[in-house]
This record gives sequence, structure tokens and C-alpha cells, in this order.
Amino acid sequence: MRAPGIATATAWSSARSAARSGLRSLARSAVRRSPAAAGYLILGLATGLAALVGLCLLLAVLALCLVGIGLPLLPHALRLLRHCAEFQRRRVGRRLGGDRPRTPYGGRASLRDPADRKDLLWLLAHGTAGTALAGAALTLCSHAVNWLTAPIWWQLLPDERGKIILLTVDSWPMSAAAAAYGIGYAALALATLAPIADLHARVSRRLLVARPRTSLARRVQELTTTRSEALDAHAAELRRIERDLHDGAQANLVAVSLRLGMIRRALDQRPEQAAELVDSTQIVAEQALESLRALVRGIHPPLLADRGLAEAVRSLADRCAVPTRVELDAPPPAGPPPRAPAAAEAAAYFVVSEALANVARHSGARRALVRLRITAGAIAVRVEDDGRGGAVEGAGSGLPGLRRRVAAFDGSTRLSSPPGGPTVLEVEVPCGS
Repeated sequence: MRAPGIATATAWSSARSAARSGLRSLARSAVRRSPAAAGYLILGLATGLAALVGLCLLLAVLALCLVGIGLPLLPHALRLLRHCAEFQRRRVGRRLGGDRPRTPYGGRASLRDPADRKDLLWLLAHGTAGTALAGAALTLCSHAVNWLTAPIWWQLLPDERGKIILLTVDSWPMSAAAAAYGIGYAALALATLAPIADLHARVSRRLLVARPRTSLARRVQELTTTRSEALDAHAAELRRIERDLHDGAQANLVAVSLRLGMIRRALDQRPEQAAELVDSTQIVAEQALESLRALVRGIHPPLLADRGLAEAVRSLADRCAVPTRVELDAPPPAGPPPRAPAAAEAAAYFVVSEALANVARHSGARRALVRLRITAGAIAVRVEDDGRGGAVEGAGSGLPGLRRRVAAFDGSTRLSSPPGGPTVLEVEVPCGS
């Protein structure tokens, strides 16, 4: 048996080894995360100062609204605020990972919109507390550099010693002491930069995501309306399929049947006409087949089932009359994008199809962009064009039907189409059960 002293010494040695290993792991993690955190905070300081300027300008616009002069300027100022908030949402999504936080904006920028009020609160917090937090962290880094480089400044600029560093360095021992202080500052900076950046991002995420309060009765009413609209849309789709079958494939198949009877009689009475009748019957049969293929594509495109949403959308973009680029937002490092449920993929596909049809028919655009983001939780679609803008729901553009299709999945639809463009349609289709 081991003596108690030896066992205690062994346990103590193991504990010290584990502690050293843990400290080395923490140090490596801090060094690895610090450059990205420093970059985030530097940009956060710059945007925070810009937010202070923007806050002053927005307050000036609000003050002018009291006398009526600022009323035309307020929607433009709030739209600019939306763009700034969306830029911060992208930064927060990259910093914290996962899906980019989203805010359910209304159609027109207004202080009545809870999302716009949330953005205004974020602007205030980002310009004050956010600027102070980022500035404090970066000041810590500057002190670390300041003290660590004290021996260099002491040698290169002897006449400016008291102005360059906080400690008066006039000898090698004092420069060594300053460098030791710098090591402590550097260790503190490495340990705190990433947590401060994460704190800054989490606060921004909380402020930038509006969660409107909805009563249970209102929610039940919304779901009842959505279900009714979904059933109406389903019935209308069945009527469309029936009409297409009656007017297209069925009429062609009846024509094929009649021509087959004519061919049979021609074989008995006028054989020389049989070949011509066979050719015309073949043409009608091919038309019937093409009608059936078009009908199948309208119900559920085979490419969507076989290759997935991304490839099906690329096919739509290739067939669009307006040159269209497709981007897959944050694709996985290797392999195809994840597959969503078939119903959600079909809804997103027909959203893109209708949107690109509107771009080709109504926008007068020279180019369009489709951006897809497919995750386990939702399919996000963004369709943008550089056309004339001014799109209005209910004006024959198919937007109400598109909104109903998305609402059936409890999704969200946002349209921005100011006169002069650009027109941006953003749709999110949840994939959860």
C-alpha cells in the first residue's frame, strides 16, 4: 500500500497538472478569440460614435416635427435607422453564431411600429453605453501596448518620456517595471476582450429584436383567419387544376381519341390519308403531354423534389426574363444545403416564382437578386430588384396570395417598394412542426 504522504503528494501533483493544463487551454482560447473580438469592438466603437451623431440628427428631426417641418423627413430617417439596425443584426449574427436575429417590421417606417421604436432604443443604447463599453475595452488594449513598448519609447524619444507613457521612465529598471505592467495589462485585455464583445453583441441582440405582445384571443383570431385563408387558397388551387385539366390535357386527349377513330376509318376507306392523320395525332398527343407536365410543375416541380430548393430556385432564375443572380446565404462548408420539409420548400419555391414573375412583368428592372438562407428552423427568402418600385398589394401583383401562402405556415412577409426602387421582398417560412 502507498503511504498517505505519497498518495497526497501524487494527488496534489495531479491537481497542479490539471490546473496548468486548464490555464493553458484558457490562454490559448483567449489568444485565439481576441483578434476577432478586437475587430468587433473597433467597428462597434466607430458605429457607436456614428450612432451618437445619428441620434442627435434624429432628435433634431423629431423636434422639427413639432412645427410640421420634420414630418416629411421622419420616414426617411427611420428607414435609414432600419438599415443601420440591420447592419448591426448581421454583425451580431456573425459574432454569436446561429441564425441572424430578425425583427418583424411593418410596411411603412413609423414610430407606431414596435420594431422601429426598438431600433430607436437600440440607437440610444449603442451610442452611449455601447460606445463606452467598446471604448473601455480598447483603452485597456492601448494601455497594454503603451506599457509594453515603454523600453522602445524610452530609447527612441528620450525627450518625450513623460508624454508618451503614464509612468516616467528614465532608467532601464523603470522601463523593465513598465514592461511588467504591460504584461499584466495584456493578460487582462486578452482575458476580457472576448467576454466584453459577447456582452455587447447579446445586449444588441436583445434590443434589436422586437417581440410584440399578442393576446391569446388575438392570436386565436389570427390563426382562425389564416386557416380559413389557407382553405380558400387550397380550394382555389383545386379549381385551377380542374380548369387546367379540362381546358388543356382533357381537350387534347379527346382530340386524340377522335383522330384515332378517323385513322381507323381512313385505313379502311382512304389508306393514303392515314399517315397524315397519324402525324397530326402525334402532335396533339405531345401537346397533351406538355400540358400535363406544366400542370405537374405547377403542383410540385420534380426538380424541387429531386435536387432541393436551391437548385429549383436557380432554375427559376435561369428562366426569368430579367438577369437574376442567386446567392445561398452562409452555405455549409461542404456538401449540399440542408433539406427543409417538402411543404415549406414548396411554399418558398412558389414565393420566388411569383416574385420573379412580378419582377419580369411589372418592375422594369435590369437585374434581380435572390438570396436564400436554409436552416433547420426556417427558410428565409429575399428577392430584390433595381426596378421602378411602387409595388402595391392588391393591384394585380399576386402579393395577397403570396402573403396568404406564407401565413399558412405562420411565416412572415415584408415588402419594401418605395417609388423609384429598389423593391425588396423578404419572406420567412418556419420549418418547425
